[in-house]
Amino acid sequence: MGWEPLPYGCVGITRSKEISGSRVVWSWLVLVPWAVNDAKPWIDGTELMEGPLITAEEQRAKVLAKMREILDKRYGETVGQQAAEDFIRKFQEE
Repeated sequence: MGWEPLPYGCVGITRSKEISGSRVVWSWLVLVPWAVNDAKPWIDGTELMEGPLITAEEQRAKVLAKMREILDKRYGETVGQQAAEDFIRKFQEE
């Protein structure tokens, strides 16, 4: 278990806990160090995985994909627009 680099300058961490038989609960946390307009500079959640047909690494990959999807939905357009504006401003200054 360690911090995983994520898009938009964020990092995330995951943890799993088997709760019964083939059921596993994944907890996750994303730190958003630059978030100033949000009520909190993090996003957290849980995922319930059922069934023995998927390995722990595949489960972890699904959780990381969900974390990235949430970041894209929340910050993708804003961060992308800001990057484009910064590029244009830098280009005009030169």
